[in-house]
Amino acid sequence: MQSSYDVVIIGAGMAGHAAAIAAAEAGASVLMAEKCEEFGGSSLYSGATFAFADTQLQRQQGIDDSTATFRADLLDVGGHKNDPELIEAYLDHQLETFDWLIGLGVSFSEVQLSSNMSVPRSHPALPRQILDLAHVRALELGVDYQANIAAKRVETASGLRILFAKDGRSVWCDVAKGIVIATGGFARSKTLVEDFAPSQAAAMRLGGKGSTGDGIEIALGIGGEVADMEFVTATFGVPLIDYPEPQKNDIEGAPPLVHAMYRGAILVNETGKRFTNEAQSYKVLGDICLSQPNATAFQILDTKIFEQAVELPRTHNYKKALAEGYLRKADTIEELAGTVGLDPQVLAETVETYNRDARAGRDTQFGRTTLGKNVGTIVPIDAGPFYIMPSTAVLFSTYAGVKVDRDMRLVDAQGLVLPGMYAAGEVIGGFHGKGYMSGTGMGKAAVFGRLAGRNAAKSHIQ
Repeated sequence: MQSSYDVVIIGAGMAGHAAAIAAAEAGASVLMAEKCEEFGGSSLYSGATFAFADTQLQRQQGIDDSTATFRADLLDVGGHKNDPELIEAYLDHQLETFDWLIGLGVSFSEVQLSSNMSVPRSHPALPRQILDLAHVRALELGVDYQANIAAKRVETASGLRILFAKDGRSVWCDVAKGIVIATGGFARSKTLVEDFAPSQAAAMRLGGKGSTGDGIEIALGIGGEVADMEFVTATFGVPLIDYPEPQKNDIEGAPPLVHAMYRGAILVNETGKRFTNEAQSYKVLGDICLSQPNATAFQILDTKIFEQAVELPRTHNYKKALAEGYLRKADTIEELAGTVGLDPQVLAETVETYNRDARAGRDTQFGRTTLGKNVGTIVPIDAGPFYIMPSTAVLFSTYAGVKVDRDMRLVDAQGLVLPGMYAAGEVIGGFHGKGYMSGTGMGKAAVFGRLAGRNAAKSHIQ
C-alpha cells in the first residue's frame, strides 16, 4: 500500500468495484480498501438482479419497456419522494451500464418480473460471478486492492486524507483527487438501526458482514447529511430461523430470500388467516409482517407455483429452498398446517375462500387482483402437493444514507458540495424514496459507482 493515491475507494462490493474500475480507466491511481477479509459486501447476499429498461434481452423476449415507463414506475414506487436528479442520472446511464456488465463477461439469464415493476425488467445474474469478473478487471487496470483495512475518518482541513486501521496500527493516506464512500448500509448495526430506523428494530438484521454504517459515520463527521432514513424498511421473505453471525463476507451460509407471492402464493399469519394483499412490494409486506404475531408470516404455494422455480433470480429458487429444509411439503392443506403448527381447519378454510375468489377473479378480502403491481392474475392454490415456508422480515439492506448530487458528490445540509468526496451504492440516500423496486439496489451500485469513480478521477480539490 502506498502513502498516496489519486482516488481512494472505501468498500469493495458492487459499487466499490464499479467506482475503482471507472477511476482507473480514467487514468487515476486507485486504492480499493475493504475492511473485511473478502470482497463482495452485501452485493453477494443480494438477489443479484439489475433493473434496466429497453435492453436487448428484453427485446429478444418481446418485452416492451422504455425509459419513460421506468421513470414512471420509479417515481410511483418511491411515492414521488425520490430525488428527481438521481432518477435522471440513473436513467441517463443505465443502458451503458448494462453494456458495461456484458463487456465484463456477466451472463444474464431470462428477464423476469419482480417487485414493483409494471413490466419485466429484472436482469438476473450470479452474484459471485459478477464480483469475480469485476475484481479481475480492477486488478488488470492496476487498482491496488487491500483487504482487512478499515477506514476510520477523513480530514479535509489541509488537502484530503484518510485514516485507516490495519494490523492494529493507524495508517494515513493522502488523496490527490477524490474519495468514494462505497461501504454499503448499516443493517448489521443495532445502534444505527435504533437511531435512524427505530420502527425496524424488531426485524432480523443480516446482510454483508461489513454493513455497520462506517461510511455514513465518516460522511457525517465531515459535515455530510443523510436522506430517506424515515423510509428504511425491512424486506419480507426470509425463512424464520436463527442465523449465526457471518464468519466471512460471502454468500455461503446466507439465508435465501423467497418471494413465492409474486408467482401466486398467499400469506397467512399464526392464526392461519390471510392478513394483506400479497401483490404489494416486499418492503410494504415487510412492515406488515412485523406487525403480525411474533413478526411471522407463512408463504403457501401449490405445485403449479412450485414448478415455476428458477435458479435465477434466487428469490424464485423454490427447489433449493425445499432441498435446504426451508420449505415444508405435504399432500393436503391440513397436513401442511401440521408441519408448522397451524390450525388445520382454519388454514383449509382460508385457502378454500381464496380459491373461490381466485376462480372468480376477485379477492373479496383484500382486493388482490394481480401477482405483483399490475402484472398477472391471481390463481387458486389447489394443485397438490402443497408447500409452506415460515417467513419474517429482514434488514439485508437499508436503501438510505448520505446525500449526494447527480454527480455523486457528497453534499451538506445546505446542499453545498463537500470537495473531493463522493459516494455510491447502498450507502447513499435519495434515490429510492419511500419504496423500492427490485433490481435497483444492484443497479444503482453499478450505475452510480461508475459515475462516482469517473468523477472522482477528474476532481480538482480546491
